[in-house]
Amino acid sequence: MRAGSVCDFLKNNQITMIVTTMLLLVMPLQAALEDPTRPPNVTTTASASPQKIQQPRWILTSTLISAQRRTAVINDTVVSHGDRINGAKVINIQPSAVRLRIGGRKITLMMLKKNIKSLSQVTSSRQGK
Repeated sequence: MRAGSVCDFLKNNQITMIVTTMLLLVMPLQAALEDPTRPPNVTTTASASPQKIQQPRWILTSTLISAQRRTAVINDTVVSHGDRINGAKVINIQPSAVRLRIGGRKITLMMLKKNIKSLSQVTSSRQGK
């Protein structure tokens, strides 16, 4: 090896060591920076317990209203007036809503307007077939 190439090698090796040392010093500082995409007022601490996402306890799928009975499908279970579902008592069933009571609270489950069919709509659509 030539003397010049040894000096160049040592010089490149020193630059590599300096850059590596700088990166090692800067990396912990980078971890302390705030995330710019994080919503405001959100704390990120290791001791904070993860919050549970609260799912609805009752999902009203459908209702059936006839002269003989009123039933509803809540959480894939057919219920009638007086039945209990997830700790709540069914107190009223309407074509687009079901009223529940849990403890002293009353809760109304609603269906979307587009899912509601009246008896006349169902029979007229069957007559055309």
